[in-house]
Formats: sequence, C-alpha cells, structure tokens
Amino acid sequence: MADLPLADRLADAAIRAGAGPEPNFVRAHALSWLGRGEEAESVLAAVSTEGLSDIERARLAFLRASNLLWAIGDPARAKAVIDDAAHVAPAGDRTYIDAFLTVYWFATDRPDLAVEAAESLVIQDLPPVVGAEIGWVLTAIAADAGRTTEAIEYARAGYDAATRSLDAPHMRFNIADAHIGALLLAGRIAEAVEVADWVRGQAADLPGAAQSLGAGIAGRAALGAGRLDEARGLLERAAAGLTAAGYGAGWGFRYRVPNVTAVAMSQSTGAAIEALAGLDSVRRTFRSLDHEQSLARAWVSAAQGAVSEAISLMRAAAERASGKRQFAVEVSCLQSAAQFGDASCVRRLRELGPLVEGPRAAVATRFAEALQDRDAAEMAIASEEFESMGDVVAAIDAAAHAAVRYRGQELRGSSLTCSTRATALAERCGVRTPALGQAAESLPFTDREREIVGLLAAGLSNREVAERLTLSVRTVESHIYRAMNKTGTSSREELVKLLSG
Repeated sequence: MADLPLADRLADAAIRAGAGPEPNFVRAHALSWLGRGEEAESVLAAVSTEGLSDIERARLAFLRASNLLWAIGDPARAKAVIDDAAHVAPAGDRTYIDAFLTVYWFATDRPDLAVEAAESLVIQDLPPVVGAEIGWVLTAIAADAGRTTEAIEYARAGYDAATRSLDAPHMRFNIADAHIGALLLAGRIAEAVEVADWVRGQAADLPGAAQSLGAGIAGRAALGAGRLDEARGLLERAAAGLTAAGYGAGWGFRYRVPNVTAVAMSQSTGAAIEALAGLDSVRRTFRSLDHEQSLARAWVSAAQGAVSEAISLMRAAAERASGKRQFAVEVSCLQSAAQFGDASCVRRLRELGPLVEGPRAAVATRFAEALQDRDAAEMAIASEEFESMGDVVAAIDAAAHAAVRYRGQELRGSSLTCSTRATALAERCGVRTPALGQAAESLPFTDREREIVGLLAAGLSNREVAERLTLSVRTVESHIYRAMNKTGTSSREELVKLLSG
C-alpha cells in the first residue's frame, strides 16, 4: 500500500521474531525506496546465504545490487555484486542476473547492452517486482528509439506486473514517466496529458512520495503541452517534495531538469540560471537524462540571449542520441534547434521520418524545410500543425519565424497576422522565446547582432560576450559598432535600451 515506514517497522519486528529471510528482503526493499540505502545495504549484507535456495540467493543479489545502484549511487559496486552472483547461478536460471544487467546497462546509458541483456526475459514470466522494473526500462528504451507502439506495450506489461505485486507500488510511477515520455517524443501530447491525469488520480490514494511523483509526471506532460505556469508549479512541488523525502539525486533530480526548462521558457532568466546551478550541484551517478539536460541548458542559454550556443547544445545532443540509436530523441533535439532558428537539419530529419512513429517527425521536418527555404507560408502551416499536435511552444516559434520572414518581404499584413497569433498563444501559456522576441521588434539587426546586444543587456562585458560566443573581442566590437550605426545610438546603454524597451 506504499506505506513504506510501516513496512519497515513490521519487517524489523518480524526479523527480531526469527521469521526467516523474507522480512529482511521486505525491510531492505522498503528502506531502499525510502532513500535509506546504507541501512538497506546493512540489512541485506547481514543475510546468511546458508540455507537459501538458488532463487533466494539470486533475489538477494538483485535487491542488493539494485539498492547499490539507485539508492546508494554506486554502479561499480552494484555490478560487482551481480557479477559475483552470476558466477554461482545455475546455468538454466539467470532471470534475476539478466534482469539486473538490463537495468544496470540502462542506468549507465548503454541502451544497446540493456536490450541485449533483456533478450531472454519475458515480463509476464518474471517475478512481479522484477517485471515491473524491466517494463519501465524497456518502455524508456523503446520510447527514445521512436518505437512508440512497442513502448506502450511494454508499459502495459509493466503496469500489469506492478498491479500483481504489492512489492513495488512506486514502480508504476517510473513506468508512467517512461510512458508519458514515449507519447511526448512521438507528438501524441493529448494522450500524454490523459495518462498524467490518470497517474495523478492513482497517486492521490497513496501516502508518502507518491503524490509528489504524480505531480512530477503531470508537470512533464504540462510542459510538453506548453502550459508553463502549471508545469512550473507541479515540477517545483515534485522536486521539493522528493528531495525532502531523501530522493534528491533520484526522483528529485529527475523533475528538477524539466523545471529548469519551464523556468527558462517563461523568461525568468535569473531564476533559470539559479535553478541550473542547483542542478549542477547534484551528484548523480546514473541515468544522465542527457537530452533533457541539454534542452534545459539550451533554453537557459536562449533566455540569456546566446541563441547560437543553444543551437550548438541541441545539435550536439542530437548527435549523441543518434550514436545510441535514440531516433525520437534526435528528432526532438533537431526540432528544438530549428525553433532557435537552425535550418541545417532538414536532411537528417527527412532520414529520421521513417524511423520514428508519431506526428512529430513529419511536422518538425516541414518546419525545418520552411526555414531552409525561407517560406513563410509553410512556416505558418507548420505552426498550425504543431498546435494541432499539442506542442504549443513550437507553434509559437513557427508563427514567430513566419512573421519575421513576412516582414522581411514587406508583407506587413501577413507578418502582423502571424505575430499576433504567436503573441496570443504565448500569452495563453506564459511563454517567451527568442523567436517571439524577434517577431515583436522591428530593429534592423542581423541574428548575430541581436544575440550580442541581448548578451549586453544581460550585463556581460564585450570580453565576456566574446568568450561566450567563441568570438574575438574585436569581432564583438565590430558587431556592436554596426548595430549602433544602424540604429543611430551613441552608447551601449542606448543600444541595449532599444532591445529591452
């Protein structure tokens, strides 16, 4: 029933009453989920293997390695424990061994080896607590790869395993997080919101960390739908609650990452910088959440005015995702780069289209092609398609880019139509993006001049701007000089005031 403190107390009493090895397993499991990993390790290390069956020994190794990996954050020790167990496990029964190796390789960002380790595993045939965890892992891997149908099937199998077991009440939230991730990456955003609502309903009936987990999952769905105020409230509540409960490097970190993105998207630049610094202070030894961290960092850079840096971050994240065959993640990263104004990703998005399920790849490709062709009408159509898909932030950016392009063609009516649409969407969800800012102002800056003036507005010196953008100080000064000539300003202060006012 997810009352982990009570489970700990009852299991401790059973151990003292001489009830055999089972209460040790129950108590350690409860302690580990409570974030008290060192106590759980002490309980498991004290269990005598004499008299245990082969299955019980394997289960002991699985629980101990899992606790070392997740609660203590020591992947090397976890791998050593399972390797020792593998040496003595009967050749015909490696279920717990292969299950943990699947989890381990996933946690250390090697999805290829995780899939290889899981080849012989059938979720429905596994012990329920193990089946639930494998369901989560395989859902996440399939989601990142763009195999959405497969991800949903794994999620359902995982939910079923969690329902069959009273050992893993919180595992359903891990599965739901991966399930929602699959839907968001595919562009099935309304479905992701529906799943999040269902999960929050389940969480409301459980004590402890469950309600914070429900809030975090709902916050991710709200962010994907562009509901920034709602996303920030839910994600901040989740991260704070889970960190206070002892899950700072685990679930707490997991929901702090998208919250940084939400804060940066809402142009709370100082708060976003502070939140990102807090993220960097956390020691995390598993699941880097690479593309989500990169997205957060990119939006913080964009909020500061360093749009080219944001594009570079997204391109690099897309390349890393490609190397791991995480094709849906790659699409998401390239779409974000396009939203920041990068038109160089068309060819790769076309290649990814047949590999990734869901509407996102096709709409992202259409938008990137329009950017490359400088086709404002196609950008406007892509904006409508993003909105229909549920990605309101992308819809704002596509409309804003269309407005800028129309303005450059001196089609003022069309430009006003697109900028009005972008502004209305942004006001509805509390978003402020670089493209929207560009659509709203009519200053005659190049992209580089606008970026440099934006960084000046953030308080950076010429030298700091040069370092940030990997330019020479002289080049920065030349851009500032040209921007001042174009606008008739005579000082940096006047120039900055034009952009901010």
